[in-house]
Amino acid sequence: MITVEELFDYAVDTDMSLTAHSIFWAITNHKIRMDEDCEKLKEIEFDQEAIQQSMKKNTLRIGEIKLFVVKSIQPNWYAFYLGKKEADAYRLHSETFRETGVKVTHADRLMTNLLTFAESGREESLYEYRKRVMQFPVYVGHVEAGKRLVHRVLEARER
Repeated sequence: MITVEELFDYAVDTDMSLTAHSIFWAITNHKIRMDEDCEKLKEIEFDQEAIQQSMKKNTLRIGEIKLFVVKSIQPNWYAFYLGKKEADAYRLHSETFRETGVKVTHADRLMTNLLTFAESGREESLYEYRKRVMQFPVYVGHVEAGKRLVHRVLEARER
């Protein structure tokens, strides 16, 4: 059995806004409890207008931290950053690696991919990685095009 709480936590962690806000609405309106089987959600008549309004306000603050990929000057290499704005990723990359004029792409579609972190050997998605980060923006690492191995490159200031 998957509980409502487990499904809610998963929806929040993976930026599933509609699911998370729907469950939040059901809980706050006493339609369901966190410890109940999530299958019971199928029996609830949801107030779609209220849920849409909650999503518009982003009551649960879902999706605020995004993945930005910066095309490195090194051919076929990309630096990954988590942060709120593209400009933050660009600034951090420029300050860290002294590379300016690089292309920054918003790439949340890559958040679900399993990546292997070379330093630790740990395999996880960037959603899982993001949970351990306390301050944003943050440099995640460099990834070679078409690969799933994340390398932490020495910062230009440390060279």
